[in-house]
Amino acid sequence: MISPDVSDRAQDPRYLRSVLAHYPTGVVAVTAMGEDGEPIGMVVGSFSSVSMDPPLVSFMPSRNSASFEVLRASRHFCVNVLGDHQEQVCRAFAVKGSTQKFVGLRWRPASSGAPILESAVAWIDCDQQSVIEAGDHYIVLGAVRDLATNGSAPELPLLFFQGGYGKFSPSSRVMPAAPDVLEQIRMADQARDHMDALARELGMECGAVAPVEDFLVRLASAGTPRHGFAPARVGLRLPFSAPMGPLLVAWAEPSVQQRWLDRGLPADEIEQRERHLAALARLRVRGWTVSVYNDAFRALDERLATGEDMPPIRFRDHLRAIESRLDGSTTYEHDLLPDELYQVRNVSAPVFDARGDVVMYLTLFGFPMATPGSRVLDVVNRLVHTASRVTDALSWTEYQSRRSA
Repeated sequence: MISPDVSDRAQDPRYLRSVLAHYPTGVVAVTAMGEDGEPIGMVVGSFSSVSMDPPLVSFMPSRNSASFEVLRASRHFCVNVLGDHQEQVCRAFAVKGSTQKFVGLRWRPASSGAPILESAVAWIDCDQQSVIEAGDHYIVLGAVRDLATNGSAPELPLLFFQGGYGKFSPSSRVMPAAPDVLEQIRMADQARDHMDALARELGMECGAVAPVEDFLVRLASAGTPRHGFAPARVGLRLPFSAPMGPLLVAWAEPSVQQRWLDRGLPADEIEQRERHLAALARLRVRGWTVSVYNDAFRALDERLATGEDMPPIRFRDHLRAIESRLDGSTTYEHDLLPDELYQVRNVSAPVFDARGDVVMYLTLFGFPMATPGSRVLDVVNRLVHTASRVTDALSWTEYQSRRSA
């Protein structure tokens, strides 16, 4: 029975649908194996995470969905997060009563047997836990068995918005507030407009990274990565130890530099430590860093693309193992020749506060795989200029704060 307090608009399905269409949703293909041994699937725009402990997810099919009536008979299902390149897959799965949904599609079975669609952004293999009636829909709860992202070739997700399919275009993103990063997020807010302008000008992705205790935290990101790369995840935490984050210690006291080395290197690696200290001294003169791709960096990026948070400890240990394969100070220090070609992973420049301390750094990703040194140096100059403008903005904000105190 409908309450008398409910407005006429809320009781109008067309009006309700038009208002709710202003909320964009992701698009997933829920797949399973039918009783006849053939793959079955349906498109869903109501997928959601429910619980981390225990790991539960849900989706909400219509009670008159013929596809769900078939899929419901299976004890397992797999949620495939579709990419913006899979609109045709989405349309094929959305056809009612079709027996051709999997024609031409490549897939492999999950541990439950449910199909994992090739090139999906991510997949979540589930045991069907319960089906709850909710008005004209069901709420289907799934207990997560296994899950992963397409780390080898990350893509952007497909979205449904105001009645049509589209794609996510990342511009400026800042991590949610957390108690230990409130001050750093405030600084990132000061940098956002400058990061946006630089990312648009260069057609690259610009990130802001700051230290939080013994971690490097990606505070914000602006711009769109090149095709085949997922946008960097804001909020990601990595161990802050040599050789990661040298700009944050290059201008610091020797005791701070030693702690950075202690976290990343054994005490008996004297020669390696001396090379790092010499490289930090050169960074103070140069004022920026450049990292060139190698196998260790590729392994690190593939691992980061899985979307796991830091910690758990096992991920931290995995990252430390990868970092140990990075080649010391050459990880962040290279001499660039204008006419040579380089596979550049990223370039970074420091941002200072009013006291002259480095409080974060800006970093640019998205170089073509073979970039002339002259182009890299041009990008570096623009990045350094932008970081300087952010430094000025932080100093001006601090000056105004002191005046108003």
